[in-house]
Amino acid sequence: MSQFNIGIKAFTAGEALEPYRRVKLSAGSGSQVEYADAGEDFIGFTAAKADQGASVSVELKTRGRTFKMTAAGAISAGGSFYGAIDGKISATVSGSIQGKILEASAADAEIIEGLIV
Repeated sequence: MSQFNIGIKAFTAGEALEPYRRVKLSAGSGSQVEYADAGEDFIGFTAAKADQGASVSVELKTRGRTFKMTAAGAISAGGSFYGAIDGKISATVSGSIQGKILEASAADAEIIEGLIV
């Protein structure tokens, strides 16, 4: 049976996941997610912490929408962001631009708001 989801969809965590991190579908699975790393595309952001094998809600990536996301270090407001390791975001160029930062971060693991472009 097919489904149609707008906004949030439940997946199984393919690894332990923290909230507000970019995730991708696990290789060979349409129901498990894992962190998207540097330079990798992603399907959305985790909405909460989840242990491996547990259900995790993912806010599906939508252009023109803002999301809470986890910084991988200092990032200036107004700049572009790229994918970083462990589902975080960074100002360091790696792959394609994934969005714009709406508020600055001063350190690793800060939760900030960004816009998907």
